[in-house]
Amino acid sequence: MIDRYNINRLLDVTYQRILNVFFRRAQPGLARIAVDDYGVGETLERFLRALGNQGAEVVVEAGADDHYLEARVASVLAKREREKVLEAINRKPEFQVDGLSVDSGNAGNPQTLAWLRAWKATGRPWPWFIRRSFGTIRELDGAEPRRKEEPPLRDDLLSEEFRKDFAEGRLSITSLRVVCPSCGDVSRAALVTLDDFGKTVPRCIGCKEPLPADLGFTLRFYCGFVVPDANVIRRGLLAKDLAGSRFFEGFTVVLPEVVRAECDNRGGKAELARLSEFAAKGRIALEAGAVDRGLRNLESLGRDDLVLEAAIGRNAILLTADGNLKAAAQARGVFTLSP
Repeated sequence: MIDRYNINRLLDVTYQRILNVFFRRAQPGLARIAVDDYGVGETLERFLRALGNQGAEVVVEAGADDHYLEARVASVLAKREREKVLEAINRKPEFQVDGLSVDSGNAGNPQTLAWLRAWKATGRPWPWFIRRSFGTIRELDGAEPRRKEEPPLRDDLLSEEFRKDFAEGRLSITSLRVVCPSCGDVSRAALVTLDDFGKTVPRCIGCKEPLPADLGFTLRFYCGFVVPDANVIRRGLLAKDLAGSRFFEGFTVVLPEVVRAECDNRGGKAELARLSEFAAKGRIALEAGAVDRGLRNLESLGRDDLVLEAAIGRNAILLTADGNLKAAAQARGVFTLSP
């Protein structure tokens, strides 16, 4: 994603989603928002103005981390997370070549440059953590510079009422609706099916026609959280998608305790291990509850209620392969994806 799309617009997308998550639990009038100005885009500017109109103090300026504690703390935390990832990469033998490791990962670092040249000489594809659009990598690949695309946000796929609420800082999974370009249906559900090539194809719940592939990116921007049920996990649907078409890439996958309990078996554990690998590569974020085996003794409806409450509590999309749970979600107005 970072190699394909304009990074400033990706930051716009990410910051607006973070702020919407934050203001699910806090009042804008009690907050100060300090943004280190990287070239904030129109969409995020409009959102920040809406928060300002609700009483938030909004600061957007270059070098904000030099003057505002919250921006400085965010910078320190980001650097710490980057260093943790690099430490893990440097420890793994599969990422070492001729005794060289990635080291700091900075293009100006002689060891990093030596590692890049050594890896290129092996003829192997670049590993997942390499930014292929970066100038140094494109030079090694003999590739011409190219202009990055704008992120494919499709506001037209979401109902006007939902977009208005979102722009004003209000987000609820019970107000999310998808508009089908084929039949015009506005629905709180959609299908996600695998085609003959293993690609995830979103479809209208009404006419069954394919929805634009950009729906995944759009839902990730506006929501970003998904709660799968145990049926989805045991069938390996998320790992299959992430290995191929990546509809769910970039989502935070929330696994409630009851789902962990129902997946405490060979098939479930194997899928959770695959999801952990994708999380380690930064392809998804993973939030997993503890395994409470006692929850398996609940009646089916009781387990469904716990999954549904987890989705509502996190304002997350429900991903379910269970007809009863899907019906319960629709009765509560929760936006649902189902295979």
